[in-house]
Amino acid sequence: MLYKMSKHLSDKKKQIGLMIMLAFQVNCLIAQQTIPVSVSDGSDPGSMKSRVVLDLESYFFEQPAQFYFIRAGFLYGLQNEKHVFGLSVPFVHNIFEQDYQGYENTTGIGDIRMIYMAALTTGKSIGLSRVSPYFEVTAPTGDDQLGRGAGTWLYKPGLLFKIQASPEIAFYPEVRFQFSGEDANSQGGSDGTPDPEDIATDGKLQNLSLQIPAVVQLESAQAWFALNAQYMQSLTEKEYFIFLRTDFGKMIGNKTSAALSISKFIAGQPRLNVWVQAKFQFFL
Repeated sequence: MLYKMSKHLSDKKKQIGLMIMLAFQVNCLIAQQTIPVSVSDGSDPGSMKSRVVLDLESYFFEQPAQFYFIRAGFLYGLQNEKHVFGLSVPFVHNIFEQDYQGYENTTGIGDIRMIYMAALTTGKSIGLSRVSPYFEVTAPTGDDQLGRGAGTWLYKPGLLFKIQASPEIAFYPEVRFQFSGEDANSQGGSDGTPDPEDIATDGKLQNLSLQIPAVVQLESAQAWFALNAQYMQSLTEKEYFIFLRTDFGKMIGNKTSAALSISKFIAGQPRLNVWVQAKFQFFL
């Protein structure tokens, strides 16, 4: 009996010791991730730091339709700042000003996104300082019949470059190719080129996108401004889209950033007219 009690106490001590060690390891991990956050981190689309992201997005189309998103995400960066893994879950509210038999105005979960990004640094402080290959996957978790998802898996490999022109000015050229395994809902979600006007033309997505954001950092104001020309070519529809995007961002405290982005359609096939996004990042 005494042996069993002694063994039980010994097992308990081992469990408590294991829990203390685990808590210590977690505390060390959090402490190592607690690195000062700068304006560069807040404005860098390829930041390798761990953070919670909250996006508020509004999409206004040429045809009578609006999409509203609340997208909650988490990005986990490894301590060496060479790899980051991310997941985001959107909640969508759609308004279609057409006859959808009572489903013109619906709310629900959208398509969940997952991303992996790596950072290949060159060691240069001026010029090409980083190349970041990434791969993004979108799962068909949203109801495509109600316009809250594409209805199929979407894949988006891409390359993001960082070119530091000066300590205050950086360029982030990006090229990506998005494709679907099966036919995608032409009116669903914000991925691809949703077409609320022609709901009968579902097909596979093959979209090539290029963009060249120029970011100016204002260290004294802990803020930044960006101008971005965006080009998208649909290889299946033989249509192109050109947008001009402006960003205004600011650090709020030591570990939080807020940014407002406005994208306006300027040339190509008129479809998505204006996209407005408010992004909040909470660095860990």
